[in-house]
Amino acid sequence: MAIKLMATDMDGTFLDKKSQYDAERLRKLLAQAKEKGIYFVVASGRAVQSLKEVFADFQDQVIFLGENGTVVEYKGKTLYEEIMPRKLYLDIVDKIRTSHFKNRDMIHLSGKKGAYTLSSIDDDYRAFLEHYYPSLFTVDDFATVQDEIFKIGANFSAEEVFQASQWLTQEIEGVVSLTSGFECLDVMLDHVDKGNGLRHLCEVLEILPSEVVAFGDNYNDEQMLRFAGSAIVPENAVPELKEIANLVIADHDTGSVIAYMEELVCQSN
Repeated sequence: MAIKLMATDMDGTFLDKKSQYDAERLRKLLAQAKEKGIYFVVASGRAVQSLKEVFADFQDQVIFLGENGTVVEYKGKTLYEEIMPRKLYLDIVDKIRTSHFKNRDMIHLSGKKGAYTLSSIDDDYRAFLEHYYPSLFTVDDFATVQDEIFKIGANFSAEEVFQASQWLTQEIEGVVSLTSGFECLDVMLDHVDKGNGLRHLCEVLEILPSEVVAFGDNYNDEQMLRFAGSAIVPENAVPELKEIANLVIADHDTGSVIAYMEELVCQSN
């Protein structure tokens, strides 16, 4: 069956180790994909605003599936979104801040207007967040935030991140916690993930899962890879994803993902 949609994760997948991509190469790929009726989707844990900055020259040609599938936007129009109830995200924040884990204040809320973090955080964590959130606001209390929130991000030490992920998922009903790399966890509503977001998008576009090729490298990509008819992962992907992938290609730093996309588009009827 012909391919109608290509969905790729960003960090560790489409981007190289410097968080970059070949813009001219992408320009040619998108033009060829458009001719053949193939959509290009960026599926990331990043905010849509951040994704738009990365693909500033291609905003009308790229579908943005941001916040780990919590919001899908195309040509400035929101096609799907899930908002976390205010009481729930404040309860989650409280549990994290009163937990036994280190870095209890390394928390941020990701919302429509931007991200929110506490004034008590250190400069390193602030710099880390600024890389992913163009609009970062500092507050003394998360209860003062006036925005619609998609998810919560929390950073833990490398030796605690897996335990923290399990604890959050088990401790708080109705949410799931997934690692997106860099010792960072995303805490979301339990029915929300990249696969769910991609499914909603495909329903809107009337595309079958068998017509989708997905690329990813980390745990937050699993449901998207399981949804797609073809699941492709780079050599640097976590072992669990290699087990479910249809194909393992070269390391992301070699440009393997865009090369595979070029081949797909070239062969598509």
